[in-house]
Amino acid sequence: EDKTIHQLFEEQVEKTPSSIAVVYEEQELTYQQLNARANQLAHHLRSLGVAPDTLVAIAVERSLEMIIGLLGILKAGGAYVPLDPDYPTERLRFMLEDTRALVLITQLQIQEKLKSTLLSCKGQVMFIDQAETKQTLQQQSIDNPISITLPYHLAYVIYTSGSTGLPKGAMV
Repeated sequence: EDKTIHQLFEEQVEKTPSSIAVVYEEQELTYQQLNARANQLAHHLRSLGVAPDTLVAIAVERSLEMIIGLLGILKAGGAYVPLDPDYPTERLRFMLEDTRALVLITQLQIQEKLKSTLLSCKGQVMFIDQAETKQTLQQQSIDNPISITLPYHLAYVIYTSGSTGLPKGAMV
């Protein structure tokens, strides 16, 4: 009750750094590797202004990058807003406009699918799989950022179908 998700994860990293934390298709990351990559993203997100209760949208296909993104957002202090790239364009556009997310994390491979949606994003769009972004992230510290969130801060906002026909964000 007195710790956040990412603090509990960091405790597991200390206990089993070399154990496999996540597997996707033929790829895998140990706890230490996942933690390091999430830390780099977290430090970068903080440099962009992410702080407690800041909404960061994430629209990525299922991948290691999805897990790195979610954990990195939490470690930065932000709250993630998952956007399924397969949602209808109007729904994605509404969710982005409604959240006014400071940052949208996405992938180059789905850029065309999200083309008109990306135009409605008022925040910074970060392509997590872009060479330039990877280079920027690699320059960030792999150390755990100082935790600035408490258990009562937002972790994520999930959108329901909404009984009025418009999606409604539920804050968790």
